[in-house]
Amino acid sequence: MKKLGIIGGGQLGLMMILESRYLPIHFNVLVENRNEPACKIADDVYLVNDYRDFVDNSDIVTFEFEHVDERALDYASQQNKLRPNINCISLKRQRMLEKQFLLDKKLPVGKFTVCGNRKELMEALNAFDRGVIKESAGGYDGKGQYYYTKNNVPEILSDGPFVVEEFVDYDYEASIIGCRTENGDFFSYEPSFNKNLRGMLLWNLGPRKLEDAKDLARKLMDSLDYIGVMGLELFVSKGKVLINEFAPRVHNSGHHTLMGHSISQFELHVRTVMGFPVLEPVAFTNTGIINIIGKTLTDNETEKILSIEGTRLFSYGKAETRRRRKMGHICVSGESQEVLLNNIENIQNIVYGEKIEDYI
Repeated sequence: MKKLGIIGGGQLGLMMILESRYLPIHFNVLVENRNEPACKIADDVYLVNDYRDFVDNSDIVTFEFEHVDERALDYASQQNKLRPNINCISLKRQRMLEKQFLLDKKLPVGKFTVCGNRKELMEALNAFDRGVIKESAGGYDGKGQYYYTKNNVPEILSDGPFVVEEFVDYDYEASIIGCRTENGDFFSYEPSFNKNLRGMLLWNLGPRKLEDAKDLARKLMDSLDYIGVMGLELFVSKGKVLINEFAPRVHNSGHHTLMGHSISQFELHVRTVMGFPVLEPVAFTNTGIINIIGKTLTDNETEKILSIEGTRLFSYGKAETRRRRKMGHICVSGESQEVLLNNIENIQNIVYGEKIEDYI
């Protein structure tokens, strides 16, 4: 039986194992502590300082998140076991490298400039009347991001480096989940419409017809010699598609594939990195999700949600609940986009009521 090592033990690692449990795979996880969600169902658990043993005892190594132990990533790459490759993660660890890579590959991105320190940052703010300041390192879910205008510049505590992006006046946000195999075959799900709040995905629904999205995903993944599943976040403005960023892993906006599809993004990723056969995903119905952020559901809320037809609840089993932390999500399906959206809005009211900004 082949062994797959997953660096990170959060909800993405948990769902990779859950969705692939029936495959002939032994699952290892590498974690900071044994309380992480994926530890409950992994075959073997390794702590980060034992990363060499973890890699040596795995045939293939993947990761659930790009901001994981760098030693493990480097060692797995040196042993030619890491999928996707180390270059994909290096680009994501520094936004400025990611943006420049997209630009160099002639992929559509908004206007941006790179600043090495706060002095350069203050000079660069004149480039755009309205924009977003992003710390180059470590950002996700809206962390390290600051919106500004020339007349209203927030206090920035970081020393840099930074990426300053012109604000994109988009019509809506979307994403696509793509997959590329070792021999270069490309597959994808249909794009989804995304509703974000304060830099975090609140809910999404699909399928969404979006020209060029699949071609963009294919071109990007080919240029990276990518193996596995990737999430690609997009801005859509007046019919034009721009790349906001990519995630070299399974992605929150792909959770809807857990319901109403022939295969989920999680099993698709595991099959791909392990070299198992992969087929084009098929959607059977309209699906979406709503995230549970910053709170734990009460029994009454759980009962109300599960009473809505076409819902499926995923609780991540995290020990600590805190503001802006993803604690779970609810998959939703519907016979039409209208029914799906109505169910999502009903669930949002059950989960957050009128106090959504207290949690996100």
